[in-house]
Amino acid sequence: MKKTLLIILLLIFSVNLFSQNFKIPKIDWEGKTETENIYANLLKLKDRNSLIVKIGYSTSFAEGQSSEFIVYQNDGSVKRFVAYNLHSTEFKTKIKRKRIKKKEHKYYWKYLNNCIKEKKYKIEKNKLNITKKKGEEKGKATLTTMYISHTVNYHFWIVQGENYIAYGSTSPKAYIDSKFPGYEERQKLVDLINGFEKLIEKY
Repeated sequence: MKKTLLIILLLIFSVNLFSQNFKIPKIDWEGKTETENIYANLLKLKDRNSLIVKIGYSTSFAEGQSSEFIVYQNDGSVKRFVAYNLHSTEFKTKIKRKRIKKKEHKYYWKYLNNCIKEKKYKIEKNKLNITKKKGEEKGKATLTTMYISHTVNYHFWIVQGENYIAYGSTSPKAYIDSKFPGYEERQKLVDLINGFEKLIEKY
């Protein structure tokens, strides 16, 4: 009887410890949507107040967009999905669930909390897509435009309920390499996305 009671108490303690360590942190949101959370519907989530991180890429020569979803739930669990949708209303978005081992959930929570604590998600949106800068010719007001033929668009979303933060940047790495105006903010976005990608690749 004592042994059974001890096991029950240990189980309760483990559950409480798990839930206390893995709570969705408070975020300074950018705005609110006027419609219901489309990603919660798309992924068919029972926890409608989950925090959803979406990373997406699209190119100027591809017919669709691939996206990764990391879902942080209020019970402390983490889910992951891969989605692909064509730029056409004739085709449905393809969703595939990816398994994450329970013991590896902590790494996802650790990175999320680190991003919020260090405000890595705070990026100046108006500097993510600057394509022109002042020319260097003396005595003349000129503009230099950087043109990229085959673009790669980076998309990043954080969503919880009606709240959201959204960033998008076209070919950020090319502008970073050229030290083009706004490259520091572009680098922040690339680093933020890369951090989540490393989680996905490793766990």
